[in-house]
Amino acid sequence: MTDVIQREIEGLAICVVPSSEEALRLRSAGWFNLVHSLGLHVPLPILHDIGQLWSLRRSQDSEPISPPAGFGGAFAKLLFEYARMANAIAESDVVRRCQTWRLSENIIAVMLTKTLAPVFNEWVYENKTSLTQFNLPLESQRYSGHSASLGGADLEYFSSFLRVMLRSELRVRHAIEQLDIDTLRLLGLFKGGGDAQNPLEIVDLLGLFTMPMVNDIVNFSLQIIPSVLESSKLKDAQISSMDGFEGIERNGHLDNLMLSEFVYDEDVFFQRYLDNEMFFYSRSRIREEERKVHYVMLDASASMRGRRTVFARGVALAMIKKLMLQGERPILRFFDSQLYAPVEVTKDFSVPYLLSFRSERGRNYKNVFTQLLGDLRRLRESGPQSVMLYVLTHGQCHLPVELVARLREVAYLFGIYILPSEPFELEYLSLLHKSRLIQADALNSQSTRRKAAIDILSEIG
Repeated sequence: MTDVIQREIEGLAICVVPSSEEALRLRSAGWFNLVHSLGLHVPLPILHDIGQLWSLRRSQDSEPISPPAGFGGAFAKLLFEYARMANAIAESDVVRRCQTWRLSENIIAVMLTKTLAPVFNEWVYENKTSLTQFNLPLESQRYSGHSASLGGADLEYFSSFLRVMLRSELRVRHAIEQLDIDTLRLLGLFKGGGDAQNPLEIVDLLGLFTMPMVNDIVNFSLQIIPSVLESSKLKDAQISSMDGFEGIERNGHLDNLMLSEFVYDEDVFFQRYLDNEMFFYSRSRIREEERKVHYVMLDASASMRGRRTVFARGVALAMIKKLMLQGERPILRFFDSQLYAPVEVTKDFSVPYLLSFRSERGRNYKNVFTQLLGDLRRLRESGPQSVMLYVLTHGQCHLPVELVARLREVAYLFGIYILPSEPFELEYLSLLHKSRLIQADALNSQSTRRKAAIDILSEIG
């Protein structure tokens, strides 16, 4: 292990937010590596403390935030002031609310980056940019303990950063308060989904807090998603904890794993998982023969700017949430003059991808839906399943009638046309199984817009 890695791990001895568990210290190492991927370096103990404040709910019984023992002189005074600052951050309404949501590692890493970037920028340290060139190991045994045997050079490294951080306290706390609570809440509704190994995910997240259009989509989504949560009492299968459990199955989400499975030794546990011998709570038996593939197509062409984009993406996000609650794995796909790669929505679905996807291309609907037809045919041939195709677009989505007829042969077609220009004339409209037309008057107020969206969502699933 190099000296710089050893310094970071041993530096956990100066943490002011208690964490006796290896898993929590290992988690902070993951944040450290993610923050490095964004070109920022912050000493591990600071990331550990601020990250734990966001991710762990504290109560009166929690260990107090206080400076660790074993240090004296000027460094002890510095740690005392740092603990005071951490206590002030812990009292923030933003921090308290974040503790109630399940935010992903990527989200916390982005929050750390946005709030601590001013400190890094002002921190004067020799070759500080080169510090982002290494990552910490992610083996739990490396974080099983730490001592306070930091050398003078190591103490100066941590001291120099803490001094700048304390001088920048107001800026740091202001940056925390500037984090968009609605965006974080929406991400929390999806359990903060995202793949920590996907660099594009974290870049998308970083942009969420600076894009005005995203804020509009988030606000609209939060208006309609509660209706999905209230109304999702399902007739058939649901492998989720909503409204309690009604059965036991051999397949399901790890969140619903029966506690009795944890009595097995580690080797037996993983073997049972591989052999599909584990038991999961579920609402009722899934009827695999009725499995549907829900294909959500989102128009991202230049014509879908403004209110069209806000309505389409808000509805698509709520639609995805509803289908996920039903145990489905919908497929999301953007299109403009070309058809973009399909994204299967799982528990690791990247919500930022849907919110921030941008395109500057024009339209070529015939080409897009011809390619889609081939993809849907291959999907149907892969197994016994029916395809539900939802298309969110506008009134200029002109397609040859014969192409729509062929699409109808392989999928159930539901077209949603938002703010179509006048006159609205699509020759193929009668071939769709279902269609909805969202006129300007439906988007004039929050209540009418919400009602229009909920009416659409009631027909999904």
